Amino acid sequence: MPDIPFLNPNQLKLLDLPVPSREKTPLQLEALNLNRKFSPNSELQAYRKLYGFHLLDCEHWQGYVSMPFFKLHVQVFQPNLDNSQFKAIQGTVFLLHGYLEHSGIYQPIIKELLEQGFSVITFDLPGHGLSDGSPANIKDFDHYQDVLHAVYQYVKTADQLPKPWLGIGQSTGGAILMHHLLEFAERRVNPYVDRVLLLSPLVRPAKSAWWHNAVGLGIIRRIKKQVPRHFRRNNHNPEFLRFIRLKDPLQPKMMGMDWILAMSKWMHEMEQRPSCRIPVWLAQGAQDQTVDWKYNVDFIRKKFRLQTTLMLEEGSHQLINERADIRAALTGLIPAFLHAQQSKVYY
Repeated sequence: MPDIPFLNPNQLKLLDLPVPSREKTPLQLEALNLNRKFSPNSELQAYRKLYGFHLLDCEHWQGYVSMPFFKLHVQVFQPNLDNSQFKAIQGTVFLLHGYLEHSGIYQPIIKELLEQGFSVITFDLPGHGLSDGSPANIKDFDHYQDVLHAVYQYVKTADQLPKPWLGIGQSTGGAILMHHLLEFAERRVNPYVDRVLLLSPLVRPAKSAWWHNAVGLGIIRRIKKQVPRHFRRNNHNPEFLRFIRLKDPLQPKMMGMDWILAMSKWMHEMEQRPSCRIPVWLAQGAQDQTVDWKYNVDFIRKKFRLQTTLMLEEGSHQLINERADIRAALTGLIPAFLHAQQSKVYY
């Protein structure tokens, strides 16, 4: 069993720390400053210990990036090469989380990326984690592109984040990266990242989702601004599922209707975008009941140059914290993705 408190109930019981919250903890954040060593106060130390960031062998910066309407919680991790097989930082990964999640629960993959010699930059989407904004809500998916651009502009010359830049996105994080690639390819501009690894990416939700019905969505939107969140079994890791449902203080309990409507609009817009030749890697669980993964895989094949597809026959939706035996193949795929040969981009 891992030592990460949120994946180990025994470790979780031993913690005697202030509990992070969406209301109070963001007030402890200062503007992100990568020009000096960061020293977290007790509140932010509690955040780091709950999500296991204190266990990582790295330099860690944490702060906010301001943009119109949103103040984003951003974290940067730089590998410690003293005990590494690598003599220099190999590149940088933009790591984007999924809807109703936050970057805290992505510690396991951040650890893997650091061990491969890569720096990592990750941020909480608006309305998630320690970023402000209407909880679990957004008016338009284009705002996610504004967020990605704002973070890029803030860190694009940072010494801690050398090229090449790669992208990894889970679910909605994958949707944001796909949107970025197709939009920049249509403009014939190089994207921020050279290649992307998509984990259970969102294009279309599962057919079982009640919000598949556009007519029903319109009616409900006029009645409610939020609907209660249903905690699905989105992987096979019981400790992770228990923490998310019962113990994680940053988990939203409601879903915003504006987000659902924005997602519905975005799906149709993505269908209309021309394809590109930007290389994409894909990992997908065959038991995923959150997204319509068969449709989504076909969509990705049509729109991108799909380099590698890893199907996890027992995998569900949330692959980052999937049960270790199921996740093993993904652990093997990550180094291959990170250290792949650079490919020229063809639009």
